[in-house]
Amino acid sequence: MKLYEYIIAFAIRGACTCGWCIDAVNNPEIHQPEGHTINMVFFKVAKKDGANKEDFLSLVETEFPHWLDGKEHNYIQMGAEIGDQGIAIMCIALGHLLGIWQALTPALLLGALPDDIQKQMAGMGMLSMKVSNV
Repeated sequence: MKLYEYIIAFAIRGACTCGWCIDAVNNPEIHQPEGHTINMVFFKVAKKDGANKEDFLSLVETEFPHWLDGKEHNYIQMGAEIGDQGIAIMCIALGHLLGIWQALTPALLLGALPDDIQKQMAGMGMLSMKVSNV
């Protein structure tokens, strides 16, 4: 199994809330995952039952070991490497929910900000991760 397949299998992505997607559903906030989630600015992400730290970490170590170097990696860079920015955002969220790294979003870094400012900052790359403890 590849990392992107694992992410698709074990992460639940909510509806897009960016306001730019032409195919976005009406009232995207009511189409978000239930349970323990993380707000990734553009959408929320939850992990499915069965996701585990060891399997996820093994796939990251095999395919993208440089993500574990202690440096910050944003969804734009990760998306270029994994092949999809949406999957990269889900990857950041799933790694955070599994305790592998810290997701770094505008709200987590700077506190409460208006949604439009958070989306603008995230769109410029301020949506990233950094390994805390592996």
